[in-house]
Amino acid sequence: MEERMTMNRACGFLGNALMMISLGLLVPSVYAQEAGASQRPPATSEHEAVPAAKPSDTETRFRVPSNMVVAPVTVISSKGDYVFDLQEKDFEVLDNGVKERIEQFSLEQLPLAAVIVVEANSTSEPLLGEVRPLGPVFSNLMLGPQGQAAVVTYGDQIRTVQDFTQNGDELESALRHVEARGSAQHLNDALTQAIAMLENQPKDDRRIIVAFSDGHDIGSRTTKEEVVQRALNAGITIYGLGFSQSRSMLTKQPKAPPQQNTLATNMALPAPPNMPQTASSIENNWDSGANLPIVPLILASGEMIRSVVAKDPLEFYAGYTGGLSYGAWSKKPMQDELNKIADEIQSQYEIAYVPHAPAANGFHRIEVHVDRSGVKVRTKAGYFLGGTGSNP
Repeated sequence: MEERMTMNRACGFLGNALMMISLGLLVPSVYAQEAGASQRPPATSEHEAVPAAKPSDTETRFRVPSNMVVAPVTVISSKGDYVFDLQEKDFEVLDNGVKERIEQFSLEQLPLAAVIVVEANSTSEPLLGEVRPLGPVFSNLMLGPQGQAAVVTYGDQIRTVQDFTQNGDELESALRHVEARGSAQHLNDALTQAIAMLENQPKDDRRIIVAFSDGHDIGSRTTKEEVVQRALNAGITIYGLGFSQSRSMLTKQPKAPPQQNTLATNMALPAPPNMPQTASSIENNWDSGANLPIVPLILASGEMIRSVVAKDPLEFYAGYTGGLSYGAWSKKPMQDELNKIADEIQSQYEIAYVPHAPAANGFHRIEVHVDRSGVKVRTKAGYFLGGTGSNP
């Protein structure tokens, strides 16, 4: 027993001695490290003392400049056919006259988010029969397998009769059961509701509005300037299909709406992001757009006009946002015109760039030129910085 205790004491002594030796060896090493650290340059914002955590694949993949401008571009030959064989080098993009570097270029189709706006009041009632059968055109030709659409009507109220859906049967049913109610003609307010819905869709989606209307707006709370600015900055293209007065009973003058709020009582008119509610009781007329920049517009006929000449609201909105409007003068069936719109949406290039001077507030004019003779190029007129709407 005494021998075992003696041996344990010896082992303990030996262990303590080894620990002291180890500590003696470690202390100079620590001092040397501290001394070396004191001689290193101080950490800066570019060279942190502690390496930053490596970003995940998801963060890296979706790191896109917030001021990226995306512009869908339609190119049409002199024969009226869509041009598909252009390459990035064939395009030139100007932002306020300054040539920009194209960051993204594609002819591939993005998922489509569409809001179908239908005038459903006593004025348009005789022509709603042209709209009700059009569900299959949207679901089969325009939206594709990944697209989705919603339906908004305006008459006595602004109604969302169908929220966004990928179900073709739901969309067709919503259009088949559109009914006329009331006599109000708040086109601008209905477009604002559609814009608000699209602003909540994924930014990568191709956003469009297809509006069936006679083109009159009386008594809307939203001005035409607000519609244009907000649509441009949300990347929304507006297409118009005018009810033909030559084929029905729309030769009568539009009636003034009754003097009360005809918007849905449970739905406030959506305001732009971070903006106060718009003042009410604004009666729009087409001489009040002096605050909008004057730009050239291409009509469905291929004619080039200045924006101040466009008196049809749908023609005006389509021209600014890069779309088309087939007005009440058209003698073709509405389904034929909708087929043309579907073909165009499936035939567009997408160009994206980062402006050289993104801090310059106000309207930025976009011009796209193609290095090929005899073609017509159409895109949105531009975007606003420091104005109504979200970032471009």
